Amino acid sequence: MAKQPKKYWEEYSNLQRVKHELIRNYLNGWLPKLTLGAYGSGRVLYFDTHAGRGTHAHGQLGSPLLALKTILEHRSFPSLKSEVKFFFIENDAENHALLEKELKTFGKLPDNVEVHCEHGDCFEVLRDLVESLNEKGKQLAPSFVFCDPFGFTVPFSLLAELMRFKRVELFVNVIWRELDMAIAQGRDGHAGLTKTLDSVFDGDDWKNIDAADFDARAEQCVQLLRKKIGAEWATYIRMLGPNDTTRYFLLHLTNHDRGREYMKECMWKSCPEDGYYARIKDNPRQQYLIKPEPDLSDLESLVIKRLSVKDERWQDLIEAMREEIWLPKHLNEVVRALRKEGAIEGKEYSSTFNPSNNPLLSLTK
Repeated sequence: MAKQPKKYWEEYSNLQRVKHELIRNYLNGWLPKLTLGAYGSGRVLYFDTHAGRGTHAHGQLGSPLLALKTILEHRSFPSLKSEVKFFFIENDAENHALLEKELKTFGKLPDNVEVHCEHGDCFEVLRDLVESLNEKGKQLAPSFVFCDPFGFTVPFSLLAELMRFKRVELFVNVIWRELDMAIAQGRDGHAGLTKTLDSVFDGDDWKNIDAADFDARAEQCVQLLRKKIGAEWATYIRMLGPNDTTRYFLLHLTNHDRGREYMKECMWKSCPEDGYYARIKDNPRQQYLIKPEPDLSDLESLVIKRLSVKDERWQDLIEAMREEIWLPKHLNEVVRALRKEGAIEGKEYSSTFNPSNNPLLSLTK
């Protein structure tokens, strides 16, 4: 496992901002969903596998402190009866000591919040946990696992074991540029990399990541990981470097429709113009004076293409969009615009033209 360079903590780029914003926004929805209401859980867990030192040079919070602060300041926290446990794992002794020092600034935590700051190899810690639960025939409590390594040698078979437990969400930083180069060299016969990649992917399926285009290979990698880890949904945002090519991507894996939908919402909230790309050259301190609007021309073309095959109910189109990058609100905007233009019409609905009345949509020409 490559060691995180000191420079990482001396700067705070837009990519780091977006990563942390995604965690904060997702936890804001994830916590009440799992802990409140009829289906609430008595315990939820948050794992940060490469927890770091706590803060960046100019005071920005690292992911562990951000997650803890998000939960403690959540508007639903005063009514929270569930227990929330945080596991922050850091292998570097200096980073671990600094993180423990930062955690002490939070003072005494509420009785239903526990923080475990562990020094060691995160994958050994998680493997021991999985083996212990399996030996006892127990389930893992609902968990959000943030895996943020500096290198690409993540044992995805271990993540697959975690995903086999019910209600586990994975959020993984895949260092794509280095991984893509390793795959190319491994395919060319580099014995050492071949062995490493076989270990990472738990087999030689990585050899099928062979598209001509760099980003197309990233999509192949995502779908391979989704399949091998056993996730129903894989949602990811591409983090672009100085030359606007993918430096790494943040991959969310879940077996729940709502998890897929909510991560999509979080990504569009963080990047409102093109929700699935973040750029390092953007200023992390910038505020939107005018919120950028997404380009929905591709979505409009998709709707027209589907309706050219057969008429469809509005709600059926919304369900179909779960596999696409767009949100229901984007689809609703396109449908209303196409009807206003006279390109489509709605049939078999009462009163107002909206998704809840579920009209049958068809092309007018």
